[in-house]
Amino acid sequence: MNTEPECTVPGSGLAIPLTADDAQVLGDDAELLAALLARALHGVALLRAGRASVEDLTEAIERTTELMERLNGIRRAEVREFAAQKGTHGALAKAMHLTSRATAQSRRRALLRESPDVMEEWAVGERGWGRD
Repeated sequence: MNTEPECTVPGSGLAIPLTADDAQVLGDDAELLAALLARALHGVALLRAGRASVEDLTEAIERTTELMERLNGIRRAEVREFAAQKGTHGALAKAMHLTSRATAQSRRRALLRESPDVMEEWAVGERGWGRD
């Protein structure tokens, strides 16, 4: 597997290590996620430097919220697929950093009772990169 950086956040020197195949499958969504992560990191930098204005924080909160929504959709899709492939509750607990296998089982059951949400559909490629 090639792990050489293929996708770079413009102007930052920060590289997102994606294989060429991953970058091709993700398309513009890779750039979207990298841009959201860059804005979240910028917000952290402003906070640490003590120079975050209300306007800066408003934008950082908005971008961080969108990033978190998308990451949650990705995780939900992964857990749903993990269940479809008959992954064990113990392995799920370990992956989710849970100390209890029962907690992982409960969370998986709750997820499977719900239909996929918009961000979960986006994660598996059933929706475009916007909020359809």
